[in-house]
Amino acid sequence: MKYLDLVEKLQKAPENDGNIVMIKNGIFFVGVGKDAIILNNLLGLKLTCMKNELCKVGFQTRSIEKYVKKLQETNKSFVIYNYDRTKNQEDEIIRIKAEPVYEQNKCFNCESCNNKQETTDEIIERIKQNGGIR
Repeated sequence: MKYLDLVEKLQKAPENDGNIVMIKNGIFFVGVGKDAIILNNLLGLKLTCMKNELCKVGFQTRSIEKYVKKLQETNKSFVIYNYDRTKNQEDEIIRIKAEPVYEQNKCFNCESCNNKQETTDEIIERIKQNGGIR
């Protein structure tokens, strides 16, 4: 299963309604889309582009205790998962039920984002206009 498919599945799961969802991806725990926006607002984690119009935030796995504590201090509901690629299965690490959180936006403001990823069409158009690399 692709990482973004897993994220979408877990975000839409009924048991995760009102929860911030984070999933391990390599050496980071990552929040994507609406969860990235919430985590940026609550903890000041830096937003970056996962793809066009989809933000992400994250922290290194070795910092999980620090961020679990910070999240608990916000009194917001959250769940953190580990994904085992060999078993193709996600395992819940921690779930804290507190005040539910809801966000509709998947990106903060892509037009002003310094980390916005260009589409292939945008790259081709820029090369046509500028005659080369920026």
